[in-house]
Formats: sequence, C-alpha cells, structure tokens
Amino acid sequence: MSVQRELTPNTTFEAAYVGSKITNVGLPDSNQNQLTASQLAIGAPLQQRVANPYFGIIPRSSSLGDPTITVAQLMKPFPEYTTVSLYRNNVGTTRYDGLELSVRQRVSRGLQYSVAYTRSKLVDDASSVFDASILTGPIANFPVADSFNRALERDYSNGDMPHVFVSSVIWDLPYGSGRARDPHGVLGAIIRDWTAVGFVTLQSGMPVAVTQATNFNAFAGFGTQRPNLVGDPTLPADERTPARWFNTAAFSIAPIFTIGTASRNPVRGPAYRDVDVSFIRRVPVTSGQSLEFRAEIFNLLNTVNLATPASWVAGTASFGTITSALDPRVVQLVVKYIF
Repeated sequence: MSVQRELTPNTTFEAAYVGSKITNVGLPDSNQNQLTASQLAIGAPLQQRVANPYFGIIPRSSSLGDPTITVAQLMKPFPEYTTVSLYRNNVGTTRYDGLELSVRQRVSRGLQYSVAYTRSKLVDDASSVFDASILTGPIANFPVADSFNRALERDYSNGDMPHVFVSSVIWDLPYGSGRARDPHGVLGAIIRDWTAVGFVTLQSGMPVAVTQATNFNAFAGFGTQRPNLVGDPTLPADERTPARWFNTAAFSIAPIFTIGTASRNPVRGPAYRDVDVSFIRRVPVTSGQSLEFRAEIFNLLNTVNLATPASWVAGTASFGTITSALDPRVVQLVVKYIF
C-alpha cells in the first residue's frame, strides 16, 4: 500500500507499507529422535549404561550394537536408531513488515536522482534452510536447539536489515560544442559531454547466530547447544573493535542437561557504508562510432567495512572477533569503443 505526492513537475515523494507472510517454509533438518526438555532435566542418570535389548540384533559395527546402552538412548522415540530426521519439514513461517520512503526526480536539465529509506523487520523460524549445503541432502549437525520446541527458533532472520538507505544521482554535464570532420567530411556539429554518477549505500548489520564450542547434549539427540544469555551483548558504537565486536561476557557456557537461554541470532554484525562514483566522457569518432572513457571509484571514502561472520562460537579464542573485511577503495579506468 503506497501514497505518492508530486512535489514538482519532475519530482515525486512516495511512502509505502510493504508486508508479507510466507507459510509452509522448509525448516532445517531436525532430529525427531531426541529427548524432550523435561526428560533432559533428569540429569546424570540418563548417561548410566544398562543392558542393551538390541544386542545381537543391531550389528556390532553400529554405535548401538554394544552389550550395554545408555538410559538416554532407550528413552528416545526410536531407541533402535541414532538420528531420525525430517528432510524439509515444510511448517516454517516468515513475516516481513517494512516502511519505505523515497524521493525521485526524473531527468530534468540533465539531472536525475533518487533517495530511498526503508525501516523494516524480518522474522522467521527457518533461516537455516536457505543455506546452500541443504542441496546436498540432510544436514547431520542440524542447528535447531530443540526439535520439539519450534518457538526457540523464531528470531530475527539471517537477512534482517532494519535500516537501509540508498541514494543515486546521474548528472549529464555539458562540456561544450565543437566541430569534427572525418576525411570524407560527413560529420557535422557534435556535443561533447560528461556524465557523473554517484551511489550511496548505508545499511544495518545483519543478525549472527551464536552457539557454543561443545554440545554437551548431543548424547540426547540435540543438534546444537546455545549458551546462556546473562547480560546485554550490545556494545556502544565507540567500544566496538574487530577484536571485540560485542560484549562476550554477556554469554556463559550452558552446562550439560540444559538448553541455553540465548536466542538463535542474539547479536548483529557490522553495518555497511559505501560511496561509489563514476565519471564518463564520450567522444565521437566517426558517424555511429565513439569512444567512452570511464573513471570508476568504488568505496570512494575508503571506509573499512568489516565482514559479517557466519556465526560466533562461545568458548573459542575467536569468539566475538572479526578477522576479515570487504574491499578497500578500488579505482578502475575503462576505455570502451562503441560501434
């Protein structure tokens, strides 16, 4: 739903609400052969070994073929199996709400521009299903905290960017007029001009998943274990550094027999800022042919745009650090022959 308003004969303002809800989205592969949270809370007795009723039935080469087996294994829904996965269980949902504001000017006296800002929120319980590795088949180390509690997966989506500002300008600058003739004298008066192009992009950092180095509950069929959230992980902007992007002390290692309290994506990666410019000069050569000279500068201000990690793992030396960045300033010179 949008409302447009003409500001001048060539300039318009638009305000729009954009929303979507998607259902039947495939969830990450979740292990259905898992204990419930209440069973997990039984604690140490789960790891006691008892006589294996499947001894002699399941081959000895299997991890379930020994004479004894853990109590936890026998309490699983399918005790004679290790993992039972739902491959692409299409019960996930996503929800997007966005406010879009823009000002656009059509070409007038050689100038056209657009300025756009979006404030939005994208929430889902299925971001991990979009990982490219799903194309190879079920994922053994499924990133679901509790296969029987989908609510723990609902969080800001991996692709959520609450603030996005984009501006572009194209300006044809008259350079002057002159007269050029080829040997046959077929060219008349020509106009030589410059074109200046600029782009500005500012956008929020995207959410990043946090897990912990050791999944103490793997024996009970849990695919991942998140740490406990014991404070505010967000640092003030002037305290963030590549060596400590967020407050790592806000997380503590969740002990065995517990499900960590941290959400799926509890922290955000760095924001992105970029200014690109291009200067274009066209020079006619013969009738229907010309040379185009371009000077293109990417990341004009040489802004350090730190890369967003795929995830952070509590309990490792690299927890909370960023070790890579996107391109610095790049200057590109181009000559194009048009015919």
